[in-house]
Amino acid sequence: MIKWLTNRENAKYVFCLRILYGVAVGAVMCAFYMLCGYLDFGKLCFALIGAAVPVMMSGGIYLSGFMKTSETLAGRVFGKAAPGKSDFSAKAGYAGTQAAIAAMTFYLLYAGGLSEVREDRQLAFLCIGYMISRTLYGMAFVWFPEAEKEKGKGRRGDAVLSPALRKALRIILSVILALCFCTCLVIEPIMGMLEALLCMWVWTYYYYMSKKLFGGVTKESAGYFLTLCELALALFAGMFGSALL
Repeated sequence: MIKWLTNRENAKYVFCLRILYGVAVGAVMCAFYMLCGYLDFGKLCFALIGAAVPVMMSGGIYLSGFMKTSETLAGRVFGKAAPGKSDFSAKAGYAGTQAAIAAMTFYLLYAGGLSEVREDRQLAFLCIGYMISRTLYGMAFVWFPEAEKEKGKGRRGDAVLSPALRKALRIILSVILALCFCTCLVIEPIMGMLEALLCMWVWTYYYYMSKKLFGGVTKESAGYFLTLCELALALFAGMFGSALL
């Protein structure tokens, strides 16, 4: 399986599978929302359990990257870590204080956003967001520069993608992203436009942050982006959706 995933000719399928995984997360969230409504579980149940669904389905791999990068960012702010370094100890298997705080804050904010999802259109924006975040996740790997420490490891970039395949993936992922944004515009034009602007703002922030902090994209910063983007979309669908829809 690992050999198949790292094969250059199969790289395009890996990116597509990641987007399909976003579809699966959205489908599970939608089904759980309807189940809560059918069984009269209430919004609090949906919010608290629903906030854990994406993490459980991914095995926590993206949240781990979010915690590591948050620890590094905190170290830079307080002058406790050098650029590209983190206090998160993967070998010891525990997180630093700032990483733990970041994870708890993420969960509380995510649950808070989900607690405000009350209409079907809000749910639609939330579920489409899982596709958008993973599409942008893939686009970063074919558009953004790679950190020096990641080169030659076969995770992404020049070690996996040929120039022709990189160009093809840029086109495919751009088309998928455009279709997602168009779907949001059809559901509700103002909300759709705001969601598109929000996603692209987070993506732009991710580019400059990863370039400044690590010299390019790393697997940890990619997980940070995906988690942050989905958090922003959950808050947007919940809070702004309640106000605008």
